[in-house]
Amino acid sequence: MKKIKYWAIKIFFITLLLSAGISVAAQAFLTDMPLIAAVFILLALIIVGILFDIVGVAVATCDETPLIAMSSKKIKQAAYALPLLKNREIVSNFCNDVVGDICGIVSGAAGATISIKILLFATSLSDTLIGIGISSLTAALTVGGKAWGKRIAMKNNKKIVIYLGSVIHFFKFKKEKDEKKSGYTAG
Repeated sequence: MKKIKYWAIKIFFITLLLSAGISVAAQAFLTDMPLIAAVFILLALIIVGILFDIVGVAVATCDETPLIAMSSKKIKQAAYALPLLKNREIVSNFCNDVVGDICGIVSGAAGATISIKILLFATSLSDTLIGIGISSLTAALTVGGKAWGKRIAMKNNKKIVIYLGSVIHFFKFKKEKDEKKSGYTAG
């Protein structure tokens, strides 16, 4: 319980710094960026938010019993996935609330920036409606995408968590391999 209490304080500052950095970077890029490129950045932010939401929900809802059994059979991906489940509150909070929400907020700001950019140069009612439509579409894609992602995460939570274990295993294996080549071992 003490770990969770300190996590809340730590994540407050991490979120504050991450959201400020991402917001500044997004606004700096979007104001000088061509409209089409800005739309692609906006879509990327929405997709990242949805993907992290899927991961957070999958970890939060996954039963660890099958992964324990798989780990006992020496399946590395399951062994690497188990720490995610043992720390599910932290993993879920980071994925859903930190990355997912920051992406949602920044994508909202990015959508507003794009809308303002369109509205500033609007010469007709249709241009104005396009600007309003982008803001509305940003919110709809974010909320609808997360709703769709939650359903996928809950139905496929074990597969997703094992996939995450595979990714962790890959990077851990690569790091160990690189350390062996260089003669350096982390101790």
